[in-house]
Amino acid sequence: MNLSLTQIKTQFQELGIKSTIPRVVIYQSLAKAMHHPSAEEIHLSIQKKYPGVSLATVYKTLDMLVQKSLASKVVTDEDKVRYDSKMEPHIHLYCEKTQKIMDYDDQELAELIAGHFTKKGITNFKINRIQVNIKGESKTIKNK
Repeated sequence: MNLSLTQIKTQFQELGIKSTIPRVVIYQSLAKAMHHPSAEEIHLSIQKKYPGVSLATVYKTLDMLVQKSLASKVVTDEDKVRYDSKMEPHIHLYCEKTQKIMDYDDQELAELIAGHFTKKGITNFKINRIQVNIKGESKTIKNK
């Protein structure tokens, strides 16, 4: 997802977030990432152009983005936290060999899981978001 500075500033304004240059640049870096980057990877990606942005600022900004539902955390088997700006329901396919995380869109599966809660009478728990992580080894994966 490639967001313009105007789109990011508008989103921030709607959520009451102050649009500082570091925040905007960090969110833009996360949003355009083709994988699920760690805070360190985001920090490295912006260092050439914005050397004054510290790793601590990246962490604080990512935490704020998660709190404001503009990003989510994805924890790997190595307990490494990665970040995702895609907030629509989707599945994470985690390759145990390469430690890469790929998105797989399957609305039918999300509906199946939500329907399972209803079918089983689980009424004392409200689903806000479904995040499924499937582990295996990657080959070429295509959405049907």
